[in-house]
Formats: sequence, structure tokens, C-alpha cells
Amino acid sequence: MACAVVEFPTLKTGVCAPSVTDWLDSQARVVDIWIDRLVATGGDVGLIAVLDQHAAFLREALERSSPVEPG
Repeated sequence: MACAVVEFPTLKTGVCAPSVTDWLDSQARVVDIWIDRLVATGGDVGLIAVLDQHAAFLREALERSSPVEPG
């Protein structure tokens, strides 16, 4: 199965609703918990790698959904 890399614009065009930011945060935390559990129990390395990529994607989306700090 082929995967495409999604390129996000470098400039933020707006702020997401707080509920979207909360959802992204909770999803990233859940994925991190599963990664920790899989590592602790000797889980499949490929699955851990994919989940790690997904967690990074969620964190980047969360970063982009946060308000721009003035400064």
C-alpha cells in the first residue's frame, strides 16, 4: 500500500475550534500510551514504528491547530 506525504502550508490560516485541539491532544496521548505498552511487552516493532509516525503526525496537527503566539 502506497502512502502519500501531505504537505501543510507553512502559514497558519486560522485557529481550530478548541474541541478539535482537545481531540488531537487526546488522540496523541492515547497513541503514546499504546506505544509505551507495546514497547514494555515486546510488541511488534513495525507496529510501534507506524504508531510513532502517527503520534508525530498528531502532534504536528496539534501544533498547527494551536493559536499563534504574538511576538
